[in-house]
Amino acid sequence: MKILNKITLLIILICGLNTAYSQKITTQEIDKPQEGKSLVYILRTGAGPLVNFRFYDKDLFLGAMSGFKYLVYECEPGEHLFWAASENRDFVEANLEPNAVYVLNAEGQMGAFVAQVSLSPLNPTEFRDKKTFYQVVKGANKLVYTPQTDDKSENIKKGLEKYDALKASNSKKIKVLASDMKFENADKPEKNK
Repeated sequence: MKILNKITLLIILICGLNTAYSQKITTQEIDKPQEGKSLVYILRTGAGPLVNFRFYDKDLFLGAMSGFKYLVYECEPGEHLFWAASENRDFVEANLEPNAVYVLNAEGQMGAFVAQVSLSPLNPTEFRDKKTFYQVVKGANKLVYTPQTDDKSENIKKGLEKYDALKASNSKKIKVLASDMKFENADKPEKNK
């Protein structure tokens, strides 16, 4: 009987220590922009983790990402056209406010030959969007934008032609990142909050 009590006590102690030392991260600070600037997080999620998605701010090449990563890009506030390219091109128009942080999710999807990309703004009031941001910041590799020297002029020309054609046809494929979709942190979201 004494041995059974000791074993039970030992199991309770191990479970208690395991719980105490395995607390998950629930609060995560995010980078903030310099005074008067805007900051955009571009997350890389979904299918095709080995495929490089290329990211642009209108005619500025921001870089390419594969795998589970995210890019932090500081820029001037105001009007921007963010887009991603893979087998396809996907566009987001944005009006960024100064001293604010915004999040875009480049989600890989099955394509005909390689993965396609769907670039979408995340909304800080949506549970699913907050959860995606939390999980990526917690576990992915962070990249900070540095000016690129690669010549992407042909890609940029084709991408902006595609954007102009979509815009001329009043396409609903162009998404909008509203100025009020600001993130304050990457905390673990709780349902009904």
